[in-house]
Amino acid sequence: MNLFALADPHLGLTVDKPMHIFGAHWQNHETLLRENWLDTVGLDDTVLIAGDISWAMHLREVIADLRFLDQLPGEKILLRGNHDYWWASMNKLQELCEREDFRSLRFLRNNSLLLRNGDVVCGTRGWLLPDDPEFSADDLKIYQREIGRLDLSLQAASKIRREGSRLIACLHYPPFNREYQPNEITDRLSAASADLCVYGHIHGERARSRPPVVIGPTKYYLTSADAIAFKPLRL
Repeated sequence: MNLFALADPHLGLTVDKPMHIFGAHWQNHETLLRENWLDTVGLDDTVLIAGDISWAMHLREVIADLRFLDQLPGEKILLRGNHDYWWASMNKLQELCEREDFRSLRFLRNNSLLLRNGDVVCGTRGWLLPDDPEFSADDLKIYQREIGRLDLSLQAASKIRREGSRLIACLHYPPFNREYQPNEITDRLSAASADLCVYGHIHGERARSRPPVVIGPTKYYLTSADAIAFKPLRL
């Protein structure tokens, strides 16, 4: 089994959200993503999708996008992004998958998941960091809640992680500022001896200029779809 990651596919098969307005490289990006996926990911592989999965606003609108992913090879582990307004409770998501016969989708929310190769995946959406110029009192409440959710996920991971297995953290928002300074999030991942962290949310030239970075024991990868040429990144 190989492990891949890709964030921000921004699918919109049933909503009017043309992505090419964000740049010519987004033109027909669903087709490019599908072709690259088929060339890269095998049936026994797993892909972490770190948020902003679909522009859908409701569960009924996201079905086509989830079917698009389900029909691609491999297992997919989905994390909520800031644009995933369709995201519902775990019970509703699981009921939707059962009703639509989506067999390759799993969801990461206040939990951790054991992969077939023994790796453990944990994580949460994240939020703006306190040192961001736009950070407000309202952001503080959301940020603290996300820190709590990360703690829950790390605690769950510690119970199923085996000796020698990798711990992979999955976030949507970047876990550090542009200077890659340590903070509450990176400190928690370091304390948990996380091996890898994948994240998304950043696009355009700013994304393409962000190389992997190591903080403590953890290597961090930006996996926004446009930053990795719409090709799942092997971890």
